[in-house]
Amino acid sequence: MRYSIVLLSILLLFTGCFSNKTPPKQEQTTEEIPKKNLPEPTTTTEDTEKSTELYKAFELYLNQLESLNADNIISMTYPKFFTLFSKNVYKNQILTMTNSSNIDIVHFTTKITKVDKVNTFSEGKFAKVGYTSTIKLYLKNNRLYDTELSLNTLYSILARKYGRKNIHVDIQTRVVTIIKNEKLLAIKENSNGWKFVGDNPTYRELYYPRFLPYDILNKI
Repeated sequence: MRYSIVLLSILLLFTGCFSNKTPPKQEQTTEEIPKKNLPEPTTTTEDTEKSTELYKAFELYLNQLESLNADNIISMTYPKFFTLFSKNVYKNQILTMTNSSNIDIVHFTTKITKVDKVNTFSEGKFAKVGYTSTIKLYLKNNRLYDTELSLNTLYSILARKYGRKNIHVDIQTRVVTIIKNEKLLAIKENSNGWKFVGDNPTYRELYYPRFLPYDILNKI
């Protein structure tokens, strides 16, 4: 039982520290508009920024997440976040995942799903962004979830948290797959580069009021 609690805490840490909502369903359309009838897209300053500086910064940030490069992840995290949370603790959480004797990360990919328009505030710019992550974890410690019943219990716990369609537990290979839809705030203060911080109900209620600029809080 002790090992089960350890593993579950690692799983939840891995999928939570970096929104508890499942990916939105894609609407089905029965009528397809011919390509020739589509209007020509217009390019605005915001569109240009999203497709260049912000978009590229977001891609770079996600690359650091995929590689689990703790130092680079921290360097691209909104620095005021660390007025509440220790950088060392945050780094150790990431290292716990990469150096765990209980699990191996066999697959971790991300895909950008949203880059909203860029807004201004007194100290710079900000935007809402989002991505979908797919994580596959191999349960390499045979003392963890060593029966079909215990694996099914793990599935039930994760399914309640993330939704059944977003969880798959392969009993034969002992690989757990978790799909998550993540929301972030991208913030650029003055001449600094874009930085990122998680955007979820817990952060908004408990932490944002303690470190986000007041005029961002009024606009999100």
